[in-house]
Amino acid sequence: MKPTELKRLKKRLREAARAQQELERRMFHLKTLYDASREIGFLIDTQAIMKNLLMMVIGTFGTFRGVILLADTERGSVEALTQRGLDEQAMTTLADMVQSRRFTEDNVTASLNLQVWIPFSVKNQLTGGIGLGEKMTGEPYTLDDLELLTTLANQAAMAIQNATAHEEVVRYAEELAASLKRIQILESIKTNLAKFVPKTVRDLIEESPEAPSLDKREADLSVLFADITGYTRLSAQMDLDRVNQLVEVYFGAFLDEILKYGGDVNETAGDGLMVIFRDPDPRQHATAAALAALGIQRRTQEVNATLEGFFEPIAMHVGVNSGIAAVGATKIEGAAGTRWTYTASGPTTNVAARLAALGQGGSVVISEETRQRLGDDFDVEDLGPQSLKNVAQPVRVYRLLPVGREAAVSQAFAARRRHPRRPVFWSVRVWIGEQSFEGRTVDASLHGVRLTDVPTALLEVGKFYRLDIHTDRHGEFSCLAEVRNITDGSVGLESKEPLPL
Repeated sequence: MKPTELKRLKKRLREAARAQQELERRMFHLKTLYDASREIGFLIDTQAIMKNLLMMVIGTFGTFRGVILLADTERGSVEALTQRGLDEQAMTTLADMVQSRRFTEDNVTASLNLQVWIPFSVKNQLTGGIGLGEKMTGEPYTLDDLELLTTLANQAAMAIQNATAHEEVVRYAEELAASLKRIQILESIKTNLAKFVPKTVRDLIEESPEAPSLDKREADLSVLFADITGYTRLSAQMDLDRVNQLVEVYFGAFLDEILKYGGDVNETAGDGLMVIFRDPDPRQHATAAALAALGIQRRTQEVNATLEGFFEPIAMHVGVNSGIAAVGATKIEGAAGTRWTYTASGPTTNVAARLAALGQGGSVVISEETRQRLGDDFDVEDLGPQSLKNVAQPVRVYRLLPVGREAAVSQAFAARRRHPRRPVFWSVRVWIGEQSFEGRTVDASLHGVRLTDVPTALLEVGKFYRLDIHTDRHGEFSCLAEVRNITDGSVGLESKEPLPL
């Protein structure tokens, strides 16, 4: 073989050897990266990612000492740390450097006696690094080593970023779950307190939770008092449990009538109720009180008939008066603490209570002021001026007769309920304050609709909510509807406007 050919052959052999080395180097890098992705690619815990990566790096490069750190340099805090072969003094030194903002590559390598430090960052918020001590073979770190470490550091940064995002989502979900739990507890407290707190007070607190306006103010209203005739005799004849059961049955029926006409049960006292009716139009709240009073007497007769043979029939005293009263909170302070009551007080309330006591069982007694506001819609019997206890001047009173507008209004309410429900498949948006919630209908009648998939815990029986109903045939329709009942998973509402059936 000629010398020139031999020279060319040696050159080709050297090039082939270099190509083989480069190929082996790249294969080693790829295998290392593959192993790294397998070790940390599917982890969602930052500390586990750093621990697994450090063990792999130490094994790959053959060193006894190594550390991976993640720090928030702005706050000067160590967020995560894993190490192998470093003592407690080294860890304290590292933490001090982070806290004192002296966290640099030169400081880290010099203070911890490391051979290399490869920095990385996570979303420009956290700064991290991989540090390794000398190799067990005593060989220095090559450019190939540093290149591979840099790639591994970048891969670690991506894995930590994903894990951080997942941790944030988990933390947010936990906080959301805790917030929802608190809301459920508060709603449960609200629901239970609603049994004891007048609706007016609840509305005022909802309007301004931090500083509700409970100061006493003069307001035009109608007050209804109702109590059971002969309650003392009834209590003496029956045991306490049966008396309470009887009162609950009757008062439950009365509550339906009171809420139907917008009354607010302000006080209960054993055998009696005090109900307040308010409306911007003085005639309207007087009419509502009169209708509720007649409704109480009608429901008394219905329950009497239902319980015939089980209990002796009862009779109700009912009185209504209209006028100006001081409405607001009264604070009672004593050595044991402070107690607040919210009520209407003044001559208008006192006269209403005396009118109830004046009437015979089964009648509704109203004042001259209430009579004038009712106009000719109701039939009344003039009882003339009457002297009332603790009232200076005689008051002209009337007995309200159960005919006229009361019958017409009852028929109108009954007519709404005569329309049968039928299945419908509408999408509905329910507005609760400033928030809206998507739901769907189960069935509907001309004035009634039942919804599901809505937050029933946030709804309140007797309260009106705006509904945006979307139907394929009629497009979108909006109305105000009153919650009539809430069951597991669904809520029944009644709209004064006819629904698009």
